[in-house]
Amino acid sequence: PQYAYCLGHEPAYASLPRIFRALSQHLMLCVEIKLFCSGNEHPISSLIRRTLVEVNATDCPSHEIAYLYGKYEPDTIAEIAKAGHTYVLWHDGKIIGCGSVVPDENTPEIVAAFLIPEYIGRGYGRKLFEVLESDELCTIAGRVWLTSSVTATPFYEKMGYTYRFGYRNRGGEDNLIEMEKNL
Repeated sequence: PQYAYCLGHEPAYASLPRIFRALSQHLMLCVEIKLFCSGNEHPISSLIRRTLVEVNATDCPSHEIAYLYGKYEPDTIAEIAKAGHTYVLWHDGKIIGCGSVVPDENTPEIVAAFLIPEYIGRGYGRKLFEVLESDELCTIAGRVWLTSSVTATPFYEKMGYTYRFGYRNRGGEDNLIEMEKNL
């Protein structure tokens, strides 16, 4: 599957004078969401690592960043894509985000969901999660879970995720926060 979205401030659009409406159309960013293809693993690995260093490192322990930085090598990205369904966000021929749904017993897991820093907070994460949550693995199971750093928990809360083991309790081999959502 492939999805295309244009994001901007559409509700306010109609109230703008005509000259500003024309300018507003150029400010809207269009993004395509496509399935992973071989060769995407290197730019995705770079994107994830950049976001970890520039965004997550501001409020996550350095050992957590080091663990995740080492984990998301290109070979690991290719393995994740092979195990499940990986979606890639494109804007102007450049990869700006990614996310995967992988099977995990009865409840699929969303893994490696990241945007490059300049696209965070602009609606692209929400669009990515709409696609991830509509993936057949999620819709069949009716629920999904993920691990989160402290940085991303406010976003996941807004998306309807709750804490699996209590508010911001950490666990698992990666010591991240587990969250889940009934779809």
